[in-house]
Amino acid sequence: MASTPKKKDAPRIRGNRQLESLSRYASVFMVIFIIFILGGGVYDIIKQPNSTVATSSGTYSSINPYSGEQTINESIVSMFLYASGIAGLYLVYGSTQVLYDKSKANLNLMIGVGLAMIGFAGAYVLLILKGA
Repeated sequence: MASTPKKKDAPRIRGNRQLESLSRYASVFMVIFIIFILGGGVYDIIKQPNSTVATSSGTYSSINPYSGEQTINESIVSMFLYASGIAGLYLVYGSTQVLYDKSKANLNLMIGVGLAMIGFAGAYVLLILKGA
């Protein structure tokens, strides 16, 4: 009877906790930076646009009708909508990670889907209002 050699356990990779927390902060910073870029933050810094514009009928609007320009209010709203969409997607992802509490997972899923729908539908409506 031939004895088989005992298998060794796989070597454990020791993770550095500081490196893990740094990577979490880096990913959060990256998402915030992407939202800032997508919302037009660089345009706002360079051009310094007004918060409202006068329309042809003499009223004021917070949405600039030209596709190459935007107002500060438009940037803030678009950044908020993008952030709520991404937060909703993160909540949906988090709901798949909860194994022990089904009601918490369902609540996270519903809130996440709602936030994602509000964020992305709101950004779409903002584009429609702009006329792009």
